[in-house]
Amino acid sequence: MNNPYQAPPAQRQIGMQIPMSKPRWTYVLIGINVAVFLAMTAYGLLNGLGLNGTQSTRILVLFGAQQNQLVASGDFYRLFTSMFIHIGIIHLAFNTWALYVIGMGLERLYGGSRYLVIYILSGLGGSLVSYVLAPASVSAGASGAIFGLIGAEIAFFYRHRKTFGQASQQQLRSLLMVAGINLVFGFTFPGINNYAHIGGLIFGAALGWVLAPQYEPPTVFQPDGNNAIILDDVNRLSRQLPMILVILVVMAALLYAGTTRWG
Repeated sequence: MNNPYQAPPAQRQIGMQIPMSKPRWTYVLIGINVAVFLAMTAYGLLNGLGLNGTQSTRILVLFGAQQNQLVASGDFYRLFTSMFIHIGIIHLAFNTWALYVIGMGLERLYGGSRYLVIYILSGLGGSLVSYVLAPASVSAGASGAIFGLIGAEIAFFYRHRKTFGQASQQQLRSLLMVAGINLVFGFTFPGINNYAHIGGLIFGAALGWVLAPQYEPPTVFQPDGNNAIILDDVNRLSRQLPMILVILVVMAALLYAGTTRWG
């Protein structure tokens, strides 16, 4: 006979989890950067420059590095191609490490399509700010796009600061410190295109805010093997096309301003 005073069995608590995507574009972008670097190095070897082909101005320009007067003369593709060119092995190694560390986490949060949009448009935004404000020297590198990823992650954790609580605050402090230190470093040492960093950070933060996942409870509660319910991300890239169009209009205005300056 059951004891009427016996406590009922403990109820299992059901947790909530955010959806996470499997990274793939981060690996693709790293692969492109490495492939371009190897192609430039091989070209340098074939033309008597040894292993220093990626540091030759002639080869940098040939492969699509950014030079503002050339962009103004019609080589607008350089605003894009320069994102995948690196000057020397240290430049490549640092950006590859940063892209892997920051990109993997952000791609899990945003998913492949939104992540790729943030990366490309942030990189272009950095190139355009550099086009308007920087001197006419040759510049290249993925750092503008990488700063865009930092800006997007800052936007994500600020937007969900109440959801993640203390963990969000810690992440925000860490990201702001990383961005601040790198910007100070860029202003301190010559040869660093900090305009591209600032532009990438600003455009990345704007895109990260617009495209940030918006979590809602699922319509059907089906706990997984860990007794947790996966939240639905109701934000979609297609829903934010008008805001992306606004950002593209801003980019077009920067393109016009840069061409007016250098043309």
